[in-house]
Amino acid sequence: MPRPLNLPDPYDEGTFAVRKAKGDKVPMSSMRRLANPYRGVRAHVAPESIDDRFAALSLVRTTGMVLSHCSAALVHRLPVPRGCEHDDLHVTVLGPRPCRPGVIAHRRARTPVTVRTMPVTSLADTWIDLAPHLGLDDLVVLGDAVAQRLESVEALHARVQRRVPGVVRAREALEWIRVGSASPMETRSRVLCVRGGLPEPDLNVEIHDPDGGWLATGDLVWREARVVGEYQGSHHFGDYARGDNDLTRRRAVEAIGWSYVDFTKDDYYRVPRRLALVRRLGEVIGCALDPEGMAMIATSHGLPGGPIRPCGAYGT
Repeated sequence: MPRPLNLPDPYDEGTFAVRKAKGDKVPMSSMRRLANPYRGVRAHVAPESIDDRFAALSLVRTTGMVLSHCSAALVHRLPVPRGCEHDDLHVTVLGPRPCRPGVIAHRRARTPVTVRTMPVTSLADTWIDLAPHLGLDDLVVLGDAVAQRLESVEALHARVQRRVPGVVRAREALEWIRVGSASPMETRSRVLCVRGGLPEPDLNVEIHDPDGGWLATGDLVWREARVVGEYQGSHHFGDYARGDNDLTRRRAVEAIGWSYVDFTKDDYYRVPRRLALVRRLGEVIGCALDPEGMAMIATSHGLPGGPIRPCGAYGT
């Protein structure tokens, strides 16, 4: 992009409001070559990150605006589906909604927290705000991550007492949400096992030898049955030291009489393999499976749920 002419300090770099520049007698002709991320804003470099886009929008909407929904989830680094990883900026306001391309405005009251100097909806508010826009499985994954950060599900229980969009789905998701999950696939695998009729496992708990020495921390642990289920993500396969360490831990757990069942994402997503995984766990745990649940997971790996609203379609 050619460098604009006749731009005085401080408008010769960064991002600024057109109204302020015009008030300082900067001619509009000198700003036309600049990027125009939002109406009334010009930038020497088009803002790409959420932080930079919010800062640019804040130049023309200075009060009462809070990052929310998908934008808040990404700022909090919460696990969300790819559909949330879009360029639109979600904001929540109390007054008039900002009507600008690339901004999805929602009108509701939210008490913000501050993340990297930006006002953002809290973890629990972000979860309930996304309830209409996520499938039940994804909402459980998001809820597990929030509950793990907060070390409690109490804040989520408080949010489902409100009459807000998606509250019915949120209440259903809350029945599946637990504290202790360390990753989305651990959450999905736990829910799959319980749907198939297995008892609820403990999450990420330590396994010790008879003298009390630490042997491993298991992802899914059925302590009474002395069974550990371990999710093997891609990071387990790309490093020799990590793989060798995993093997050593497995041998140590099996040496004290535990059964060790590992699995990957294909054991979750592929029908024959997920059925085989649940049957294998049922066998080593020593429990009967639920025929109705097994029939359901044979047709769908995820929890059934109603239609969702695309998060970028319109504000609420």
